[in-house]
Amino acid sequence: FDEIDALAMDRTNSRDLREMGRATTAVIRGLDNLNDSTLVIATTNLFSGFDRAFIRRFDKVVNFNRYTSEDLIFVAEKITDEMLKKFNMTGKNTRLLNKILSLMDPIPYPGELYNLIKTSVAFSDPNKEADYLSRMMKEIRPDLLTSPESLREAGFTLREMECLTHIPKTTLSRELSGGKS
Repeated sequence: FDEIDALAMDRTNSRDLREMGRATTAVIRGLDNLNDSTLVIATTNLFSGFDRAFIRRFDKVVNFNRYTSEDLIFVAEKITDEMLKKFNMTGKNTRLLNKILSLMDPIPYPGELYNLIKTSVAFSDPNKEADYLSRMMKEIRPDLLTSPESLREAGFTLREMECLTHIPKTTLSRELSGGKS
């Protein structure tokens, strides 16, 4: 069952309609009537809202919300690889991707990462190398794209700034030095 919460939530929740309580009771009865050789796997993002009697019907509960930042960055790299291939894009820059993701606190879980990366890649300009990173940055931290100084203060190199702003390094360098040649 994917998103089992659509069928079984806490029957004592006063804000819920009685129909949900009846649905949960029916699911519990159904689980009780399964033979021992049946394997039931259910997923949810709303575990805390489950009826305790429902949870007791499962032999094992696994919480997948134990990602470290490093785990999530690794997942984002894999998603990015997949999306770049899917959209026939070049311009992979793992170091810059990781730097952008590290600006997020917290880094979102894989479902949100997938949507962020897919949207960034799908709507990027294929004629601009690594445009997806610029789009991702606009989504995550648009405030840093307001000036080269903001990017420098955040620790980005001239090359990284060029990728994110599509402004040549020489122009960025001139701006950062106050317009002096």
